[in-house]
Amino acid sequence: MSELFKELVRIGRFVPATSYQRFAYVCSALLILSGLVHGVVYLVDGGPWNGPISWRKPIVFGLSFGITLATLAWMLQFLRPRAVVAWILTVLLALAALGEVFLITMQRWRGVASHFNETTAFDEQVFSRMGQLVSLIVLLTVIIAVWALIRLDAPPSLAFGIRAGLVLMLVSQGVGVQMIVEGGNTFGDDGALKVPHAVTLHAAQVLPALALLLLLSVSAERRRVRVVALGAAGYAVLIASTMVQTYSGNAPLDLGVVSSVLALAGLTLLATSAVIALRGVADRLRRPTAPTVVTPS
Repeated sequence: MSELFKELVRIGRFVPATSYQRFAYVCSALLILSGLVHGVVYLVDGGPWNGPISWRKPIVFGLSFGITLATLAWMLQFLRPRAVVAWILTVLLALAALGEVFLITMQRWRGVASHFNETTAFDEQVFSRMGQLVSLIVLLTVIIAVWALIRLDAPPSLAFGIRAGLVLMLVSQGVGVQMIVEGGNTFGDDGALKVPHAVTLHAAQVLPALALLLLLSVSAERRRVRVVALGAAGYAVLIASTMVQTYSGNAPLDLGVVSSVLALAGLTLLATSAVIALRGVADRLRRPTAPTVVTPS
């Protein structure tokens, strides 16, 4: 097991981390810590989980932004950027993420809504700054995604997972723009835009993780690519189910026939790809072999 873990670290290039990655990981840890601390605050203070004024926001945004920042910093190394370019992208991403979470957290401690709050001139300015910071994050993500589509120094299966994850992350940010257009988190009567937004955002972690597991298995790279593609298709169908549900104006648990069928199909495809990957790792544990040889794209 220890040898397998070492190989995972090697294949995923988790160490040695570059200086810009270490900076991003520290900022990511601070964001995640903030989310966890506010989780404790929520348990002590209580209050509603949903609604415009809730401890949910500093918790969810802290964890989500922290994980996303670390993921993007990890992905950057596969682009082989020059040090100065990597530092510019990383610093801008980190400062924007820290600033966004700080403003959201500050508003919760003030006891006012963080989003779509124009009650006072100060609250209006806070929401405006939040929009600017998110716009910067979207722009930087677009740059990284386009760069990854053009050139990516990774095995084909991992490259597929990273690219698909980044594209789906952009879809998530598109839903975020829709929230601003709608002036809230709901489309129609009960369609919760935050559901497709959240589900789509974390494809950037799920699909590369699937690819990394497959790289530990004893199988041909072409087969690995097909399995990652299967997982990506499943994730896309799952996202489609949340889109249908939301843009029909239905609440998340008010499941319709189409959204239910799509959700079941998406989960089945995604689960199948995960089982194949895990079985490959299990086979590797039972039958030790030479280190996996991976071919760059």
